[in-house]
Amino acid sequence: MLNKLGKGVLFGGVVLLGVTLETAAQSRPNLMFCGSSSATGAALYSGITPLTEVSSCAPDANTQALLVTRSGTVAGNGAAWLAYLNAGGIIITEHTNPEAVYNEIYTTAYTGEFVGDCQDNVMPSTILNPSDPFWLANPLAPVGPTEDSCGSDLQDVVDGEGGAVVALGARDDGSVSLAYRTQGSGVLFLSGADWQDGEASFTDSSRSLFGGMIVARLTAAVSAVPVPALPLWLLGIMSGLLATLGLRKLRKA
Repeated sequence: MLNKLGKGVLFGGVVLLGVTLETAAQSRPNLMFCGSSSATGAALYSGITPLTEVSSCAPDANTQALLVTRSGTVAGNGAAWLAYLNAGGIIITEHTNPEAVYNEIYTTAYTGEFVGDCQDNVMPSTILNPSDPFWLANPLAPVGPTEDSCGSDLQDVVDGEGGAVVALGARDDGSVSLAYRTQGSGVLFLSGADWQDGEASFTDSSRSLFGGMIVARLTAAVSAVPVPALPLWLLGIMSGLLATLGLRKLRKA
C-alpha cells in the first residue's frame, strides 16, 4: 500500500511539473513596437531567443511583448491592451509615457514628473522589493548612480494603486523608475526609462533585465510543484502498517 501510494503521489507531482514546464517553454514569435525605437534586437535585450520585430500598436496572439515607446499611439488602445494583458501579454512602457499608458488601460488620471539622468538604462540604480519573484528570477546587479535613466517618476502610481502596482527600482535620487502590475495572466511593466535611444551607455544588465521583462509571464509560470503533504491521521495509519509489516518480516526470518 505504501509503495503504491508513494509512487502515486510522486508521479502526480512529476506530471504537474512537466506540464507547467512545457507551457513555460512556449513563446510567441513577435516583439511589437508601438512607436519608433533606435534600440532593437541584441542592442535592446539578451538572454532569450531572438524575436521577430514588427511595428504596430495592436498586439495579437503572436505578440510576446508590446513595447510602447514615447512616440507610440496610446489613445484609444486601452480596451485592446487590457484584453491582451488578460490573455497573457506583456506591455513595457518607455520614458515619459507610463502614466498615459496606465491611464488609458485603467481609466485613471495620473500625471508624470520628468526626473533623472538620461543614460538610457532600464536597469535601475536602486533595487526595490528585492524579494519580489521578478528579482528572484532575474538576480541582476543595479547600474551605478551616474548611469541612471531619465523619464517619469512612478511613485504616484505606486502609492495610488494600493499594492496593485509593485515598485521594482529607483534612481539615485529616490524617484521610482520601474514598476509592474499583473493583469490576468499578463504583466504591465511601467518603465520610466529612456531605453529606446540606442546609446552606448545602455549596459549589459539593462539588456538582461529587458529580456527578463519580455518573458516575465513565462518565467513566472516556471515553478516547482510540491509533493502534497499527507494528513497526520493517514501518516499514523501508514506508520502502523509499516510496523506490522516489519514485525512479520522479522518473524519469518
